[in-house]
Amino acid sequence: MTLAILATTFQPGSCLANEKAIGNMSTQQHRVWYDEGCPSKLGLFAVLLLGFYIIVYSLGMGTGPWIVNAEIYALKYRGFGGGVAAMSNWTANLIVSMNFLSLTEALGSWGTFLLFAGFSFLGLIAIYFLVPETKGVPLEEIEKVLRKGFRPWPFERKEKAQNIDGVSA
Repeated sequence: MTLAILATTFQPGSCLANEKAIGNMSTQQHRVWYDEGCPSKLGLFAVLLLGFYIIVYSLGMGTGPWIVNAEIYALKYRGFGGGVAAMSNWTANLIVSMNFLSLTEALGSWGTFLLFAGFSFLGLIAIYFLVPETKGVPLEEIEKVLRKGFRPWPFERKEKAQNIDGVSA
């Protein structure tokens, strides 16, 4: 595409590559040319949302898996379990990184991030229903619960009611 076509194709206010030839054509057509980025009234809003995302991520999904990892394994297997979890985390990061550009090309940037948000929401639901609450519970007690066989509340077996003597009713 020639520079003349580029300069006339885009609407006023569109951001183009910072090249002198395009800048000269824009000024000849009485358009404003910005040398350092595209101005936007939403810039501050985007920075505030980015800060909000960092705060929310660091309080939840950023640190949560590592905290649960430190508590959920028996002491005997804690090192191995943490290593497998770290390897799984970095493998997932690699998969996301390898597929990000292809997804962006196929779905667009909004579609890609919407897909990631959907997976995050599904993960949040899974964590809520499937991960045991360990707040304030000693590590030994967590280990006992897991040895006995932890079942999330939607999948709990109904225990038979027992009377005071411990005999099944």
